Amino acid sequence: MKRLLLVVLASALVLTGCSSSQPKLIANLPLDPLPYFMKVDAQLISHLTVETPTNDFAKSATKAGAKAEALIYYTPVTGSKVIFMAVYLFSAKAFDRLKNPNEPPAYGQEVIRRNGDVLSVAGPSDSIFDPKSVDGKNISALYETIYKAATYIPAS
Repeated sequence: MKRLLLVVLASALVLTGCSSSQPKLIANLPLDPLPYFMKVDAQLISHLTVETPTNDFAKSATKAGAKAEALIYYTPVTGSKVIFMAVYLFSAKAFDRLKNPNEPPAYGQEVIRRNGDVLSVAGPSDSIFDPKSVDGKNISALYETIYKAATYIPAS
């Protein structure tokens, strides 16, 4: 009876070990100059770079009240990096003033409202990579997280 119980218990432990998936390792991507980190699957962080935009659109965002902006680029397995998303930090007053129910948000969707500021994200509407490719799967995994407040950690 004890042997049978041991065999059943050992089998259960083996099956449990086989069926459980390993938890994903998470890395924190600094969103400098924004005072936030973005939680990212550690396997994907090497594909991401953060830069401060300086183009005309960035200048218009600053003029509209953006306190800080960052562009996150994705570098595919082969090929050149592409813009994946933009992140903005506005005062809540400036962000609210920009809202127009008849237009898509010019500076992304509000993700966090904290201490009088709004963190907003403008991400892709569609993947430029084949969804079955490694890069397509990576972009899909990232996209699932970018509009969730839990993805962003205040730096201070």
